[in-house]
Amino acid sequence: MGIDKFENLIKENKEYFEKEPSMDHMEKFFFKLQEQEEKKKPIFTNNDQRAWWIGIAASLSLLISIGWFITQQPTESQKRQEMGLSLELTEIKAYYVHESQKKLKEINQCADQSTGTQNLITSTETQLQKLAFNVEKLEDKLKDASGNKKLELAYIQNLKAKSDLVNQMHDQICKQNNNILTQ
Repeated sequence: MGIDKFENLIKENKEYFEKEPSMDHMEKFFFKLQEQEEKKKPIFTNNDQRAWWIGIAASLSLLISIGWFITQQPTESQKRQEMGLSLELTEIKAYYVHESQKKLKEINQCADQSTGTQNLITSTETQLQKLAFNVEKLEDKLKDASGNKKLELAYIQNLKAKSDLVNQMHDQICKQNNNILTQ
């Protein structure tokens, strides 16, 4: 049905189809062919495509690098584990250190320059260094044997001994000076 219609149209206009098309018509035809060919060309040229893929690869490698770097950063719990101390032991240590530092500041404020006081401070510092050495040794052992209750108890006792020693020195120096001032 549709083909018959076209055949009839061609037979009726046979002379129009037999004559040669004009040059103007041919130029228009070639121009339209070129336009369609240009439309078919890819949007990206090879260099543009290559640059686009390199950009994608660089972005991915940057994201992967950042992700790896973030995963390598130790968390607070990992830092405590590296120290070998549980959260509880870390808090206990922080408490004793804070109390000792507070007492040492008070001692520095109320200490006089007498030889007795200076001798007491020197001997106490020596004892504190020995206790600090013991605390460090126990921390090292706790790294290897975390959860060992005897080691944890010994660690706490050493921290308390350091604090008690500072308290004794505080009592001797500051109370002695207070008694002298009140007399």
